[in-house]
Amino acid sequence: MYKNLALINGVLLAIMVFLNGMLSSITGPYMSTFIFHVLGFILILMISIAKKNTLSNLKELPLMFFLPGVLSVITILLNNICIPQIGITLTIGVSLYGQLVMSSLVEHFGLFGMPVNRFRKEKILGFSIISLGIIVMITM
Repeated sequence: MYKNLALINGVLLAIMVFLNGMLSSITGPYMSTFIFHVLGFILILMISIAKKNTLSNLKELPLMFFLPGVLSVITILLNNICIPQIGITLTIGVSLYGQLVMSSLVEHFGLFGMPVNRFRKEKILGFSIISLGIIVMITM
C-alpha cells in the first residue's frame, strides 16, 4: 500500500512541479514560489484548525525541524528557475537522482537519527541504469 502511495505522490509532485513551472513563466520564479507557499500555508492552516492542532510544543522542537520549510522554498524556487531552461522531464529526473543519492547517504550513515541501512553493492546496478538514463536525457 505504501509503495502505491509513494507512486501517487510522485504523480502529484510531477503535476505540481509542472503547474508551478507554468505559473513561473507567467509571474517569474520568485512570485510563483511565493504564491505556491502562501496557498499551501492557507490550506494547512485550515486543516490544522479543523483538526484542532495546537502550537504549544513549538518551543521544544530542535531547530533542525524548521529546516524543511526553508528547504521547501529553495526547492520550489530552483524548480521554477530550471524548468524554463531545461524542461520538466530533465528537472525532475536530475532532482530525483539527487534525492536518491542523498537518501542513500542518509540511510548508509544513519544521518538525522535514521536507522543505518548500509549501501549494498546490488544497488550499484540500479544507480548505474539511472545514471545512464540521466546522461542520455542531458545529451539528447
